[in-house]
Amino acid sequence: MNKRVTLLVASLFGAGTVVARAQEPAQYLVRVTDPSTQRYHIEAELPASPGVTLVSLPAWTPGRYEIENYARYIRDFAALSSSGAPLRWDKVDKDTWRIRCGDAARIRVRYDVVADTLSLSGSLLHDDFGVFNGTNLFVYPETGYDFPARLRFDLPDGWQIATELRETTQRGVYAAQDFHELVDNPTFLGHFGIDSALADGVWTRLAVYPAEYMERPAARVAMDALQRIADYAHDLFGPPPYERYTTLHYLYPGQPSFGGGLEHANSHFDISPALLFEDSNLMPGFAFGLYSHEYYHAWNVKRIRPAEMWPYDYSREQYTPLLWVSEGFTSYYGPLILVRTGLWTEQMFWESVAADMGAVEELPRTAVEDVSLSTWVSPFPVSSRYYYDKGALLGLLLDIKIRSATGNRNSLDDVMRRLYRDHFQRDRGFTTDDLLNYLAEYLGVEETRAFYEAYIDGREPLPHGKVLPLAGMVFRADTIVEPLLGVGLDYSQPDRVLVEFTSPGSAAMEAGIRAGDQLLRVGVVDVTEAHAEWGDI
Repeated sequence: MNKRVTLLVASLFGAGTVVARAQEPAQYLVRVTDPSTQRYHIEAELPASPGVTLVSLPAWTPGRYEIENYARYIRDFAALSSSGAPLRWDKVDKDTWRIRCGDAARIRVRYDVVADTLSLSGSLLHDDFGVFNGTNLFVYPETGYDFPARLRFDLPDGWQIATELRETTQRGVYAAQDFHELVDNPTFLGHFGIDSALADGVWTRLAVYPAEYMERPAARVAMDALQRIADYAHDLFGPPPYERYTTLHYLYPGQPSFGGGLEHANSHFDISPALLFEDSNLMPGFAFGLYSHEYYHAWNVKRIRPAEMWPYDYSREQYTPLLWVSEGFTSYYGPLILVRTGLWTEQMFWESVAADMGAVEELPRTAVEDVSLSTWVSPFPVSSRYYYDKGALLGLLLDIKIRSATGNRNSLDDVMRRLYRDHFQRDRGFTTDDLLNYLAEYLGVEETRAFYEAYIDGREPLPHGKVLPLAGMVFRADTIVEPLLGVGLDYSQPDRVLVEFTSPGSAAMEAGIRAGDQLLRVGVVDVTEAHAEWGDI
């Protein structure tokens, strides 16, 4: 627990004493009175600064590298003293409130949050159910994030709660050691199904909305997959860093329009079409890949984290050149874990690799570090898929090179365990030089530096033809020339399809189509929601 040291002087003439006093937790309340309004009512009691206290709302959610400005959903903000007297306040910037609090030690704020957006980093509320991300709902004093917090709920009768916040001895009250933990726990409220299984003696849970889908055979298939994925992840890294893990899965009706997941330290939040749970045969192709990717994130990026994001700063962009490791290596290990657990065949794995190769070849050749840094730009200049897909291929190539250089005694697994042990477990992030030093222990300094300069910081074509044969694979490129429309699509808007990028030399580029344009028709075919594809993971 974080502590604040307070100096206490017994009297003007007595001896001074130093007492370590536990910091009083910030208190938060989430109230749902009328779900049909699609508003969460929030109350918070926070530590105050002398004279003026600044409180802010996060502008982004870790894992979603985009400034989303959640303050746009705030309504009816008010500030009060701890006794309930109104306090004067005004805005300092788009998501910061300045409260004139005199000599008060604590202040209270209250406001509503509009929750009408179904997205991985958003919040939603309707008649029988709600889900929220803490970054959307909870303000913090600008003195910092290092304060304990308590959260309680006031909900309609019969509503249940699924979260990985720690429930205290006071029923219905949850604890967080700091603001980071408070906002890193997406929460289901209302009526949903939930089940659990033991993985190495640790519970892994699956919560599903709508609740009736938990009765489908596919739910048992999903639960088995999660248990096996968790077991294997524990084998990779050792004892799990969490006391329990929860997968929160929201299913929407109708035709597929998007899908994906967002990682958190002890949970992840998924959105996908309900048809996945209507036909269990559809589970391996998408759901298993989603689960294994997000589960691996509990280690890679939530704990093995780039130094530039240690700790998180919710007020601004946090640029790092290492998302090709955080997302790309996770995209490599996701399918790999499925093969190692028997959930996928080797053929499915190599089909996934071939798909990554095709996706990278369709895009402008770019340094993967540059794309990691540019992810905050919207519309994205290349594609956020680039550091996923190219990062996954880099993970594969480095894994093969390490195995070849060490007679299969070592692998990329060893590098990831080093990063976990030497950085997360020592409470620090890692840098590019840290990663390269670990790789050099197996590949040599010159070989590692040459690989980095050519394929990571550089723009050379990936050396599939040289590296894959080291693993007994044959690489052949398809030389058939096909007409290239060259349009990457953005499905993030519910009522329209936007152009995310156009490929150089493509028909779209020659026609003058640019990123940010709305796509209405391809030839004689109208673009509708039914033509949308599932989104990134």
